[in-house]
Amino acid sequence: MTENEKKGIGKKIIVGVIVVVAIAVVMFIPMIPIEEAYSETEPYERDCTYVVDDWDLTEEWSLSLGFYVQSDVTVRNTDQYGGTFQVVHKLNDIHGLFGTVTDSFSLGAGGSHTSTATFDTRMGQDTLGTYSVTAPIVIDEQLVTKYRTVYKSIVELLIYR
Repeated sequence: MTENEKKGIGKKIIVGVIVVVAIAVVMFIPMIPIEEAYSETEPYERDCTYVVDDWDLTEEWSLSLGFYVQSDVTVRNTDQYGGTFQVVHKLNDIHGLFGTVTDSFSLGAGGSHTSTATFDTRMGQDTLGTYSVTAPIVIDEQLVTKYRTVYKSIVELLIYR
């Protein structure tokens, strides 16, 4: 074997080693982007759930007050959390808004409360009542699916798919 043949074999071995290393690098180094889904718990704000079990608007009379209109709103908290609820009672007559009464109260989970407002009126005064309920805001948690890009090697894709 001549010196040139030995150099040729040496070059072929070096090229072969370089090719094997390059193939190993391509096969094992994570460089292929893959989008994967994962779940995470996140907090979010929402209104506490409730129902209005009853609303009653009646014209009453008493010795101490005379004629008056009474508004009764019964609110039941149907949520697992409690908080401060607010009921706004409004009474209108033929001239427009006659009066407003705001009542705030705390209600635990499953609790119920009757909010009462009294409006001093005249006998036979034509009135129309309305109400609105504002529930407390609670912070709850929800499971959300998110996506992220991870890099995988060809070997990982072939073995773990």
